[in-house]
Amino acid sequence: VLNLWRFMATKEAPIHPNIKKALVDGDEKQTTLVMRSVRNTERVYKNNAAKQVREIEQKKPGDFMAFRHLVRGENYRKSFQETGDAESSVWSCGQSMALIDDVPTCKQLVETIVKDAERVMTKRLAGMIVSKL
Repeated sequence: VLNLWRFMATKEAPIHPNIKKALVDGDEKQTTLVMRSVRNTERVYKNNAAKQVREIEQKKPGDFMAFRHLVRGENYRKSFQETGDAESSVWSCGQSMALIDDVPTCKQLVETIVKDAERVMTKRLAGMIVSKL
């Protein structure tokens, strides 16, 4: 699941470049939790729309209809597919966005993930690997 956000910031991802830029520019503090009052908590990109949802939830806890207009999927779609406005919709985003610093191709990303995993296994975990030979 953590890699989902990483693959959103690839050249092939059918997402507006401005959303990809928001992922690259963001850090682990750029997320917040919404919809807690309706027991459907979601971690989202911290933006104006998410702040409005949190404010409404404080004033009217549990009243989904009060903030429904802000969390509609259509808003999300418009931001990601049409406008590229990272501030106008509530969209899922994990803290792992802090690890995103570029927009590679999927091939480049997978190659990097494999190289990083190999490095960790051979350098950091070498002492833990016991040969059966």
